[in-house]
Amino acid sequence: MVQHSDGVIAVTGATGDVGGQTVERLLGAGARVRVIARRPEQVDAFTTQGIDARLADLGDRAALTAALDGVDQLFLVTAATPRQAEHGRTAVDAARAAGVRAVVHLSGGDAAEHSPMPWAAAIWQVDESIRASGLERTILHPSGFMTNLVASMPAIRRGIFPQTMGRGVIGWIDTADIAAVAATVLLRGDHTGAEPVLTGPELLDGPGVARGLAEGLGRPVRYLHLPSRVFRTVLRASGVDAWQAEGLRQQFGRVARRGLDGVDAFTDEVERITGEPPRSLADWARRHREELLGPRAAA
Repeated sequence: MVQHSDGVIAVTGATGDVGGQTVERLLGAGARVRVIARRPEQVDAFTTQGIDARLADLGDRAALTAALDGVDQLFLVTAATPRQAEHGRTAVDAARAAGVRAVVHLSGGDAAEHSPMPWAAAIWQVDESIRASGLERTILHPSGFMTNLVASMPAIRRGIFPQTMGRGVIGWIDTADIAAVAATVLLRGDHTGAEPVLTGPELLDGPGVARGLAEGLGRPVRYLHLPSRVFRTVLRASGVDAWQAEGLRQQFGRVARRGLDGVDAFTDEVERITGEPPRSLADWARRHREELLGPRAAA
């Protein structure tokens, strides 16, 4: 990866999946990285690794503004919580106040103002704040994360992929490919308002996901279609809170199943931006075989 921008790049959500992988890629390319973390122990852990880390909650505009002092670009990743839109807007305000030049936002391929999914509606609001901010920007719109399939791990180990998406299709994407795009965009540092939609190499419905899992894991996996309310009940029984379970029911039982809000988009943006094709679901399952099946079954 060729680095064109030498300013400080701040990253929120660095303890998470996409944020963490992006930080690793940026550091590997020699970028000047600053991690924004909300817990003292997280800051200490990054500092111990020699990584510049600052303490600030996305709900605290003053602390976040101070943490962003001297930053050139901000990679904004917000968690899917009831306060997600508020956190995103606060981060944009803090970036402006701190003199940040550009924001790269991890939005979603299904971001929509009136989405029945609370996180899709929230990131649409954050997108709007960024567009209106006057900051240079790139907004990334990734499709469904393959890592979200880990939640179905107990059933997958029994050879079943239970879902409620039916024949609705999603361009499932490996989060490693999202991080590769984010790091490439940040290292180049040129932002012209682009909003690439990021997908994997194919559109997959529920049975297609099961086939990809079976290929990657080397064992049979069949799709089990559930009515959406049963799907929500299964999620609740597995420990998912009511807010998230209902959102997931809407995501797959309504949005994905009906192809709403651009959820069935398919693009070549990952390869265009990074120069490398996106990984398939089978490739992802093969690399995460131990996590999905457990060490004994994966041996």
